[in-house]
Amino acid sequence: MDVTIEGCWMQRNIFTRWLIATLLLSGLMAPLVQAAESTILTLTAPGGFSKEYGRIELESLPQGVFETVSPWTKGKHGYRGPLLRELVRQVRPNADRVNVVALNNYSHEVRLSDYDDYALILAMSEDGKALTRRNKGPLWLLVPFSDHPKLSEDPNVQASMVWQIVRLEVLD
Repeated sequence: MDVTIEGCWMQRNIFTRWLIATLLLSGLMAPLVQAAESTILTLTAPGGFSKEYGRIELESLPQGVFETVSPWTKGKHGYRGPLLRELVRQVRPNADRVNVVALNNYSHEVRLSDYDDYALILAMSEDGKALTRRNKGPLWLLVPFSDHPKLSEDPNVQASMVWQIVRLEVLD
């Protein structure tokens, strides 16, 4: 009987250690999973449509990639992010106006037709690193200014380059 009692105690001890290790690891992993899948953008449209996007879902959309200087940064940087037009087309294929809203509630109405000749992206990364709130993220509306220098002189274009974007409101 001593063997059976000791065996049960050892089995309980192993199970307890396994349970503690599992709980610790799941506790450590949960923030990573949550961060990867948390909402960084809400897209709304007339008729009560609303959809939330996480980083992974936005990365699965057609991407624009370019290097550019901008009026707000020093030097040339590489940017990557989903094309705004492609994101809007998923909801309203013929939409032309989008109200872009930042974390601080700054907003600017953007006409997509004004950017037919440019790659207008929701930049998610700069030089391969995810944009954060400290560096204009998680999303920053951006065009390749280096390829089209006159855009950086246009006050309307500058006002359109909203950073810390949290919501897009498709207007029509």
